Amino acid sequence: MTARTPEILDALRGLRQTRRFLDTPVDPDDLERLLEVARWTGSAKNSQPWHLVVVTDRATNETLAGYGDFTAFLAGAPASIVVAVEGEGRSVAYDDGRLQERVMLAAAALGLGSGTAWFSSAGARRRVRELLGLPQHLEPWSAIALGRTDTTQAQAAPQLSGRRPLEEIVSWGRYGDPRPEGD
Repeated sequence: MTARTPEILDALRGLRQTRRFLDTPVDPDDLERLLEVARWTGSAKNSQPWHLVVVTDRATNETLAGYGDFTAFLAGAPASIVVAVEGEGRSVAYDDGRLQERVMLAAAALGLGSGTAWFSSAGARRRVRELLGLPQHLEPWSAIALGRTDTTQAQAAPQLSGRRPLEEIVSWGRYGDPRPEGD
């Protein structure tokens, strides 16, 4: 595995949110592969608090796109996976994010673009629940858009590109301390 480590790290560093997709269906076998990755994603106390709804109907994805401040790009996604979770609190939010990131990494390995959408209000989540027929005990916080990335279109606003330098976000041993010399 050591020989592949740089490739894995490059893949992790290179994962980006896709918001523009080609109008090409996602292969059902690829969706099954992604669902298997989701199924094996770890969760707090192995609770697996999720139910996943796969949406491949364009009209449904367009409707979902109107259900939040951070969901508009779902309208152009050939497929999405709505993540509905049971319970509340920090561990459920952690599990939801962990599953999304794992599916996004798997999508990239399959040559697919992906992006997370967030149904940020109670009203939006209620409408998602009604649209997809979810029971009351499941809270649809998010969706993962999937498809082939349209590389002819910009994917993110320029002000969102790049990353802050490590010196601004990392301390060593104690807040504000730089990396020790010689390490």
